[in-house]
Amino acid sequence: MSDASVTADEAKAAGNAAFKAKDYEEAVKQFTLAIDADPTNHVLYSNRSGAHAAKAAFTDALMDANKCIDLNKDWAKGHSRRGAAYFGLRNWPQSQTAYEKALELDPSSQVVKDELEKVKARRQGSGGAAARAAQTAAASAVGAPVTTGAAPMLSVSALVFGLLYMVPVLGPARALGFYKASVGNILMLFAINLWNAFPKKLATLSDPKFKATQEAQAFMLCIFMALSPPMPFALAPFLAVAFLNVCATAKGRLPGALSFVATKLDYFTTSEGSMQVHAFGAVSEVVVALMSPLLIFVQGVPAALLGFFYFQYVVRRHRTNHFTVQAVTLLTERTDGIFCHRFVPAPLQALYRKGKGLVGFLATRFVR
Repeated sequence: MSDASVTADEAKAAGNAAFKAKDYEEAVKQFTLAIDADPTNHVLYSNRSGAHAAKAAFTDALMDANKCIDLNKDWAKGHSRRGAAYFGLRNWPQSQTAYEKALELDPSSQVVKDELEKVKARRQGSGGAAARAAQTAAASAVGAPVTTGAAPMLSVSALVFGLLYMVPVLGPARALGFYKASVGNILMLFAINLWNAFPKKLATLSDPKFKATQEAQAFMLCIFMALSPPMPFALAPFLAVAFLNVCATAKGRLPGALSFVATKLDYFTTSEGSMQVHAFGAVSEVVVALMSPLLIFVQGVPAALLGFFYFQYVVRRHRTNHFTVQAVTLLTERTDGIFCHRFVPAPLQALYRKGKGLVGFLATRFVR
């Protein structure tokens, strides 16, 4: 056994001891040393994933679980680690999928069976939890890929116009027109989705399920986007919906000459690929909300109104969409790590904490 292997084994043993002692920070540190010495050992990533999950760092736990599965996709525990990470992130569907895969690989595992039952119970819920689950289910149903009627063409148009805005090969003057054209196609797409998914009556407007949908939450925002100066990256979360529509429409329809493209697009029709697109959209919308004060400073009053509506939109999404919750959690952890570091001056840390408090106050006070 090489020195590197011995070092990895020693660090692994120290990590296991720290984990048993519930010193999870030390466990993460030791497992990281072990991984540095033996980066192809899937067990080490599994162990570090468990330590991250134990200290509620579920995003890091998910990343390590994914790496573990990349190294050994047939090891049941890697999938159960992924299930635990998704459970901590309140992504019940993906948690259930991961545990079901773990059980498929290890049918005798009572631990996995018990965890799977816990996930199913969470998905069913009761009382207020059931109501929130219903809202999320409705949002997912409306936000699911649409491959009928005008939706595919509107989706393609939104993507093409959005790309021509982001890559202004025809000049900056035309780019503004492409931006507004993309927003217009998104508006029509959202209107069609809502029209097809809900009863055509006034009572629908007060239905919690209707209010929980991305389309309903974003409709007025998109109108203001069409009337205001462009906001960088603001199209991204909405183009994610259009992209999934295009992928679902193209599935099985592309000629053999485009088999490579078809394979790539088909991936985004799977639950994991779709989740990645939704997660990208959620991160984009949170980043845009964080950038809005800078845009207001540059563009003035017109951007202020749009920034306010975008902030409202993200807060509402945070209440009903687990991807937005994950994005906010991840960005908060990262900014906390920067501004709450011991080397950051105390006045700057205090200013950062006051800023976080102000955001929380505004979210509670001005968004219903």
